[in-house]
Amino acid sequence: MLKIKNITKSLNGVIVLDNVTLDIKQGDFFSLLGPSGCGKTTLLRILAGFDMPDSGEATWDGQDILSVPPHLRPFNIVFQRYALFPHMTVAGNIAFGPSVKGWAKDKAAVSLRDALALVRMEEFADRRVDTLSGGQQQRVALARAIINQPKVLLLDEPMSALDQKLREKMRIDLLRIQRSLGITFVLVTHDQEEALAMSDRMAIMNRGRVEQCGAPEDIYRRPGSAFVADFVGTVNEINASGKKIFVRPEELQVSKSKFKADDSFHEQVSAKVREILFKGPVTDFVMDTDSERILIAQVSSSWKHD
Repeated sequence: MLKIKNITKSLNGVIVLDNVTLDIKQGDFFSLLGPSGCGKTTLLRILAGFDMPDSGEATWDGQDILSVPPHLRPFNIVFQRYALFPHMTVAGNIAFGPSVKGWAKDKAAVSLRDALALVRMEEFADRRVDTLSGGQQQRVALARAIINQPKVLLLDEPMSALDQKLREKMRIDLLRIQRSLGITFVLVTHDQEEALAMSDRMAIMNRGRVEQCGAPEDIYRRPGSAFVADFVGTVNEINASGKKIFVRPEELQVSKSKFKADDSFHEQVSAKVREILFKGPVTDFVMDTDSERILIAQVSSSWKHD
């Protein structure tokens, strides 16, 4: 287990991490999710050994890692920009770690073959990496990290440079690789859909602190704060009966007629529809209530229209 306890870090007098405490189970796909500047990348850099905290502890299987040099930690990292060697082939990039560590040729050759197969890049082994697409380069970066047999793989927004369709495909590949290897993945991302879809557990960070940690569905269904409710998934903020409520799109219905008294809704709000924005599977509504103009986002397009 990776245990992070009371990690604090300041940069230029600004607190970047504020007593962060997390337990990450062995074999989990764990995500650090939060807006830019929340401290998630700084925490990843501390785990990788590139930065040191001002205070706090980090252990792997009960052993302190903060005092261990980066190259001796049982961790590897995949960077946002991949950091591949452009003058090398795919095979040369992947085999770089074993060659530096002095692995036996037979062991290195078998590991290279397995790593290429795992990321489905066997046919590109002799290609230079600067001739590859962004998705292919990401696969090479993954294989280069995985071949070193780390206990924990740290991923710093590795899919941020990919287009949406390729990102969705790479999510499936990442999950397949993680499940196949059974090692711990720690993913830094600001993409809530990415974190929800891939994580066994996730931590929501804001202003250097952990707002909530748990399984994706628990965080989505039972957010621990207004920030989590607003940041994770789509939520509608409505003033009803003198109080502010947050409603997920799938828990909201819009009807031209008044709901019957026996309809099982916790709250009903009267409003005048100003705009109906059809978006395919969902429909957005711009409405005026007695006190405000609101946008009701992503209601199913099968909304009541009696």
